Amino acid sequence: MVLVLFLMITASTYAIRVSNYDIFWYTHNLFFVFYMLLMLHVSGGLLKYQTNLDTHPPGCISLNGTRYQNIHLPEYLSEHFHDSSGEFSKPDELTQKTFVKICKEEPRFQANFPQTWLWLSGPLCLYCAERLYRCIRSNKPVTIISVISHPSDVMEIRMVKENFKARPGQYIILHCPSVSALENHPFTLTMCPTETKATFGVHLKIVGDWTERFRDLLLPPSGQDSEILPFIQSRHYPKLYIDGPFGSPFEESLNYEVSLCVAGGIGVTPFASILNTLLDDWRPYKLRRLYFIWFWQENRPDYVNIQLYLSQTDGIQKIIGEKYQALNSRLFIGRPRWKLLFDEIAKCNRGKTVGVFCCGPNSISKTLHKLSNRNNSYGTRFEYNKESFS
Repeated sequence: MVLVLFLMITASTYAIRVSNYDIFWYTHNLFFVFYMLLMLHVSGGLLKYQTNLDTHPPGCISLNGTRYQNIHLPEYLSEHFHDSSGEFSKPDELTQKTFVKICKEEPRFQANFPQTWLWLSGPLCLYCAERLYRCIRSNKPVTIISVISHPSDVMEIRMVKENFKARPGQYIILHCPSVSALENHPFTLTMCPTETKATFGVHLKIVGDWTERFRDLLLPPSGQDSEILPFIQSRHYPKLYIDGPFGSPFEESLNYEVSLCVAGGIGVTPFASILNTLLDDWRPYKLRRLYFIWFWQENRPDYVNIQLYLSQTDGIQKIIGEKYQALNSRLFIGRPRWKLLFDEIAKCNRGKTVGVFCCGPNSISKTLHKLSNRNNSYGTRFEYNKESFS
């Protein structure tokens, strides 16, 4: 049990998850072996209890076969007990209300009835039932509509599935048997199905062996330059299964009157479905003002406040300037001044509750969390929410 637990804890560290996800995935599934051993380890009778407490009470004294109980033994005490000075205690001092329990027989022990399974069987049955339900729910493959290659090793998959429903901010788990029979990965929905269209989609960042093999199956090597504009290829795709959707904190971003969404790099994916939903129809939701900040559409005035921060140029600024003139007025070079930004939002939304949603580096997350807990003079309250891909 200790070895299994050690392997699970060691393989779940961030360094191993990033360098070799397979080790983490297969080692983490040893939890079933751990629980089996946990239920069986007491079957050998290692844990025991005493059955003759009446004839052998705790603290009793054995007198080499002499069988007395609760007797007055000043002579015995004077012979066997010393005071703090090292001298023998006087019998007169020991006889005052001094009674000693004598053991009538040797202690007898019996193994405890195994009870671990009583505490684990219920949760394990619920877990197995939940896994069975998820297996039935995801046994039908999706239909891939298109696969789009974006710049910076980002791939978009658009698909449909019968009776699939999801809300903005939720995520799904992808399973492709052609890549790995047992391995699957979660991805945030960047496009949710609506009443008018059944298409939903995800964006994948190619950062590991699984995503690399998955990309090779969906997008064979092409000589077309995909670093400036995305392109679409149509071909025979492998079978792809999804499980979900599953909830996330970002679902609540539409339940605030004012929300601040901060994304770093690929962390923008949780907000893509939210923005798409607002562009389709914003009226059913409570949200009336959204501040969106992204490190690196046409929006309703005073409704969606988009700020783009370019921390590294690498030629992207020139592309934006040529292809997307509408973004120039909202593009900032460098990183945001978070304190000034929070003060500005608090001033513009006096006395309101602002939901803060972050998906990005830990350093930025800690800064936003600290600023959210800081008091301000405008009576604005910030509620912090976080999602991490690690």
